[in-house]
Amino acid sequence: MGEDGSYDPGVEEDQRKYNVGVISEWHQMGTDYSVFLKQLRPGDLIEFKRDGYCHWAVYIGEHAFAENTEADDLIPVLPCIVHRANPTDNPENMNGMFSASKSMRKGIYGIGDVVVEPLRDVWRESGAKINNGMDTTIPPFPAQKIVERALCVVYGEDRQSYTPYNVLTNNCEHFASWCRSGWSVSSQVARRTEQLVKLGMVAGAAVLPRPLSIMGGLCLAGLQMVSEVRRSASSQSQNTFDFARDQLDDLNRPAVSFVPSDGQQGVEDQIMTSGGR
Repeated sequence: MGEDGSYDPGVEEDQRKYNVGVISEWHQMGTDYSVFLKQLRPGDLIEFKRDGYCHWAVYIGEHAFAENTEADDLIPVLPCIVHRANPTDNPENMNGMFSASKSMRKGIYGIGDVVVEPLRDVWRESGAKINNGMDTTIPPFPAQKIVERALCVVYGEDRQSYTPYNVLTNNCEHFASWCRSGWSVSSQVARRTEQLVKLGMVAGAAVLPRPLSIMGGLCLAGLQMVSEVRRSASSQSQNTFDFARDQLDDLNRPAVSFVPSDGQQGVEDQIMTSGGR
């Protein structure tokens, strides 16, 4: 098959890629189970729409599932997925309830939190769709390698088997993305982070105007004070200059005799005459 799911005889089995870049519509198990199965190919990423978040898994095709079987029982082969189990994942979309998924029993279906389960058990009442949207940014591995990577973690053959679940750095979407392309990417975390940043900016905008107005007022008052000081200093300098100039003018002014109207010698002339004797 080619990348779109059609048969391509020119490509080796272990190099075939399916549904590259495909993002399907949402499907409900009660009405669309067979339709969805026809679209699915091994290595596809399945997104399950839960209440308030989305859960991710890797579709591995039909897989022998021996849970709860006796030695002589027939082992059913079922469409299965591999996923990193979220301790609070809830396939039945029941608010406030923990998952009814058997994957919560660590160690039964795989090592750690990465487990194999039938598609039906994880799908339940949620919406489900193929979401290989990251293929346009990061090229996917061939389908066979994607399945092998997922199962290696289940069987403890990769270090991913021993990394604990973390909603921010190691969640179900990180694991599914790693299986398909080798990159641990979570668009949910990126969106939530962006929302938090925007919320922080809005909150900051609501809080900052008052401090900013206060700071603006202080700055304006400071500028006014500086201007007043400059004007005052300038005025004082001018007054000092005028006073000094007046004093110099007085010193340079020539002596003037005062002649009284009765013709007697003035006081200044008398002083000068007396001093000359």
